[in-house]
Amino acid sequence: MIYYEMLTHVPMCSHEKVELNVCIIGDDKEILHELRYHKCHTDTIDNESHLANVHDKYDVIISTKYVSSVYLNQALTSKGVAVQPAQSLTDTQLFEKVGKLMYINQPYWFFDEEYKIHTILFSSKKYHPQADIVRNKSDFIEHTDYYNTDMHIGAFNYPNKIFRRILESIKI
Repeated sequence: MIYYEMLTHVPMCSHEKVELNVCIIGDDKEILHELRYHKCHTDTIDNESHLANVHDKYDVIISTKYVSSVYLNQALTSKGVAVQPAQSLTDTQLFEKVGKLMYINQPYWFFDEEYKIHTILFSSKKYHPQADIVRNKSDFIEHTDYYNTDMHIGAFNYPNKIFRRILESIKI
């Protein structure tokens, strides 16, 4: 459940728009459960190939699998935000591939119920996940077990050793 909270609420609370057009790629049941606390219209697709003919439609793309930067860039609006899983906080190949067409491209991390670390890549055409957090959204999500405003902001903080290792492959 923690994974889906962080996968969903971080991008939703980083976008200033109140009612969002959201695309879910992959496993959608738990994401849809978390999205019920946000104002949004959702489309669910199986894989990125369904985005081939989509242009400037989605404010947020939430994916449970890899999505190419080309598809993200063309399907997102000019202020769009996307998230997708990463192998680790040092998955620099993914960060570089996806970040080519994005203004902000930063991994974030969190612990699951079994204290295993998960990493998600946040990519955005405009919004910074810490500087642009919309507190009148993030402060009022009360049903969660893990997500809150402080966890959102803190998830983008890294130990110095990791930050130095990924600095050239991310966009902050």
